Amino acid sequence: MAVIQFKIGTNIFYNEEEYQIKGYPSLDEVLIKLTKKPFNEKVVKVSTLIKEPRNAHEQSKELVDISDKDFEKALEKYKIIEPLLTLEKRTAKDVKTVAKIHKKGVATLYRWLDAYETFNTVSSLSPAYKNCGAKGKNRLDKSVEAIIESAIDEFYLTKQQYPLSIIYMKIVEKCNNLNLEVPNKNTIRNRINILNPKIVAKNRKGVSVKDTRGMPGQYPEVKMPLDVIQIDHTKVDVILVDEETREEIGRPYITVAIDVYSRMVYGFYISLEAPSYFSVGQALLNAILPKDDLLKMYNVAGEWPVFGLPRAVSMDNAKEFRSISLQKFCSEYRIKDIYRPVARSHFGGIIERLVGISMKKTHLIPGTTFSSVEKKGTYDSAKNAIMTISELEQWYTDFIINIYHKTVHGTIHMTPEEKLYQGILGVGDGTIPFLPTVPSDTLKLRMALLPASERTVQKNGITIDYITYFSETLRKWIIPAEYKKLNKNLKSNNVLCRRDPRDISKIYLYDSDIDNYIEVPYADIRRPAMNIKELRKSIAEAKKEVTGRELEQHDIFQAYNRLFEYSEKAKREQKTVRRQKSSKKHMQKTMDYESKILKSDIVLNVNNKELIEDDEDGYEYYPVS
Repeated sequence: MAVIQFKIGTNIFYNEEEYQIKGYPSLDEVLIKLTKKPFNEKVVKVSTLIKEPRNAHEQSKELVDISDKDFEKALEKYKIIEPLLTLEKRTAKDVKTVAKIHKKGVATLYRWLDAYETFNTVSSLSPAYKNCGAKGKNRLDKSVEAIIESAIDEFYLTKQQYPLSIIYMKIVEKCNNLNLEVPNKNTIRNRINILNPKIVAKNRKGVSVKDTRGMPGQYPEVKMPLDVIQIDHTKVDVILVDEETREEIGRPYITVAIDVYSRMVYGFYISLEAPSYFSVGQALLNAILPKDDLLKMYNVAGEWPVFGLPRAVSMDNAKEFRSISLQKFCSEYRIKDIYRPVARSHFGGIIERLVGISMKKTHLIPGTTFSSVEKKGTYDSAKNAIMTISELEQWYTDFIINIYHKTVHGTIHMTPEEKLYQGILGVGDGTIPFLPTVPSDTLKLRMALLPASERTVQKNGITIDYITYFSETLRKWIIPAEYKKLNKNLKSNNVLCRRDPRDISKIYLYDSDIDNYIEVPYADIRRPAMNIKELRKSIAEAKKEVTGRELEQHDIFQAYNRLFEYSEKAKREQKTVRRQKSSKKHMQKTMDYESKILKSDIVLNVNNKELIEDDEDGYEYYPVS
């Protein structure tokens, strides 16, 4: 996935024509000039430039198309050329000096520089493989990942201080017992190396996290907007109601990010589901992209000018922030991930202050739970609840841009909005010196922030959590049994599948041949759509009924139908059921909106669209409506 840097003098594509950036009329606009006759100039929104034509340049390497091993090699290359990228006027002598230090060819360094400056992503320096998840891939099975995580917790993070050899021996033993492929020893070493040093010190050596102050050398200096952002979750102090029945459904969660320099709210995500990697991903998606479409969706008047890729993100040590997927996402875009010291909450003081201010404002909303039982008194929160989750999103957006951003902050002694403009405009001649960096393809950005899992393509399709997905487009990955017999050394035909937790009726596969995603539905498209929480409950329900054999797909859907019928027959729904149904409706509403703004993207729908092409490899592509 390429990245757009809005530097004056650089070329950019708009409406499939090449323009050159001449200046910045505002914080979300650029002045561009056509590079060929009649050399017309125009002012366009940043949000219209984050989608480049497919034939603008060579096919970009996709984040999901790179194995862990290849990504590590790409990082090594990036670290070698990094000093050259920061030079304003790079000379041949500079390149030769770096080549000599690292014992690399000058031509090799120029090739790496060209690749990186074309796409502005670390993955652009990786070896090129034809198909996502095919030959050369080295991702681990989910069961193996679970064994590694368990072994590290049980044997490494202990005062017994077991060495790596013992930990690896335990992992090998457990993998062999389950007939799983044993991971490489270096993989385990890499997993240990990314552990928070504070956690290691506390658990292996018994050092109190309060014995040292902070994490010297790891928290970067904040000089400009987006140098560092902080992100965290909390439960909102207000009870919501269902959008249709208006019955109370409980308190939602909010994931919110703030720009440390300006104190501007960078982005947020509100959900009825507990915090997860998906919550973090959606908050980052909201934050990175320009907010024009978002303000239209919520029908809120005002400006929210902060957007773009941050240079560092500060998080606590919760599981959702420690996911491999998030760490890889940060590495891809050169975002430094900073984990706050354990039990030192003041390191996240800026985001904590924002959360505190926000929660105090929610105490003015009917249905608030206040911050304590003492303050709540005899107030009946459930009885007074009136606000839906969509209305809360609208309320919070309005509060952010028209109150919080325009209120003088006690620490910076000006409003966050003024501080942002100060950082962007500087103290020079009053012109805007730069605009933030943004990914060039919003679809791929959205996909990169969805949970992923690796699966093998079988002749009947791909199975995840007992559910089988199939379309004709999968045939390119299906290896005939006869061919496998003739080629015993043939590697597995694994692919990386992405699935939206809000709707698991389809999965997405990246196809490097067309540089886009393929949408693969249920093998039986008559089955009802469900979200991930409903799937988990259906699996648990099916396991109660099925004994003496393995679960099958129809068992899951039968259990889902039973659970649905129970809720429909109930004379008065319980709050938990209403909460689940309301959450599902809100998810669907959000997904419908995303589909609407992404209708120009080429997502291959293989469900019930008209066939437009049958290529020479024998698989078919369909257009999106």
